[in-house]
Amino acid sequence: MDYPEALQYLLSFTNLATYRHIPYSERVWNLSHMETLAEALGRPHLDYHVVHIAGTKGKGSTAAMIESTLRQAGLRPGLYTSPHLHTFRERMRVDGHLIPKSRWVEGVEKLQAIVERLPFKPTLFELLTALGFWYFSVEEVPIAVVEVGLGGRLDSTNIVHPDLTLITSLGLEHTAILGDTLADIAREKGGIIKPGVPVVVAPQEPEALAELERLAKERQSPLLLIGRDWHYRVEQVTPAGLRVSVWSQDVAYEDVQVSLRGMHQALNATMAIVALHTLREMGWPITEENIRDGLRYVKWPARMEVLQRQPILFLDGAHTVEAMIRLLDGIYRWFPHENLHIIFGVSADKRIPDLLDLLWPHADTLHITRSTHPRAATPHHILEHLPTGEGPRVYTHERVEDALEIALATAGPNDLICACGSIFLAAAVREVWAHRYGRLAPDDWAYETDLPFLHHRPVELLPDQVRKNR
Repeated sequence: MDYPEALQYLLSFTNLATYRHIPYSERVWNLSHMETLAEALGRPHLDYHVVHIAGTKGKGSTAAMIESTLRQAGLRPGLYTSPHLHTFRERMRVDGHLIPKSRWVEGVEKLQAIVERLPFKPTLFELLTALGFWYFSVEEVPIAVVEVGLGGRLDSTNIVHPDLTLITSLGLEHTAILGDTLADIAREKGGIIKPGVPVVVAPQEPEALAELERLAKERQSPLLLIGRDWHYRVEQVTPAGLRVSVWSQDVAYEDVQVSLRGMHQALNATMAIVALHTLREMGWPITEENIRDGLRYVKWPARMEVLQRQPILFLDGAHTVEAMIRLLDGIYRWFPHENLHIIFGVSADKRIPDLLDLLWPHADTLHITRSTHPRAATPHHILEHLPTGEGPRVYTHERVEDALEIALATAGPNDLICACGSIFLAAAVREVWAHRYGRLAPDDWAYETDLPFLHHRPVELLPDQVRKNR
């Protein structure tokens, strides 16, 4: 195999992420399948220590902060996350580097030989998870930070034996699969809590917290709750990030600089600091300086990311009501502008009317488009949910390229263009922008695509269209 062939082989397996209404049951999400795969690979997930993270909001940013700090401590950590922005190889990294194509091919060839002997057909995510766990083992990482894909209890990653677990903020998401109450969702997410293993928990709604506390007590897992056992205070918020102080009854981390934007990153940083402090108490060689450097230099693209100025091009994966409120707050807090141009695309299973209601009063122009993800809502479907009454000029584009080109061509130098609604939409805009200018984004993220589904083509804009937009 070469890399494209190995990738296409994996993509031939069922991708449950493309389905919107599948019961979250053992019949579909079968951990015994994952155990069988791992057993055939030599149980690689037991070769290193693990920090396991579940939640609705903030788990990716929290994982990135922990991994960044472990790198600062010289520990060569593994990092397993999903989804990816530009290439599947982003999902599994060692010491900050994406899995090399040669290793990817080697691992897929091993998996292919195993799959041919299996009495069942694994899913894409099961194979990716097995590949990631195998890669961390052959690279002999001492510790890996592993983000849950969906839910927790039946997620493919939940075969690990973690040293520490984290449950970030919970919300009503994937309700058709995980359940339509916060207690249901907490029960599924809390499925990663292991007997005797400490769990760090973000502040939750009472019904969610009650369920997590029940699970922790049942499994005799020490529960460290933010807001009760640990506290935080935002010291300063700037366009470059924020400063936060975090403390417990016994220890304090004062004025920690966090390079990620958004007030919500204060809680994510607190979760990371508590997790790192707990690892430190377990004997891991992590200093306070490592923690400060890890959060100061952490990078997590497509989350309130600025690609350019004049006009400002700003993108974020906000796809929930809460995240969209935070995004709008950040725009007005840090980036004064004359006109706001929104590029909006969203998955079909999201609360589209509510998201549009939030954006409607603020946008001067609204460019509706879609990513290439199978769950993406069509522009026509989004149009059906537009609010009534006076609002922005609305344009539809079948291609992200067209939406970005026209937004850039019609925006004034003091305007702001914001791409939001989906992490897949944000990634597509990022990719088109990189094609347009032939350079990396300012955060120096490794830009590479698996499948060149975006072919840059300049959009010719008629003079009357420019005048209309202005």
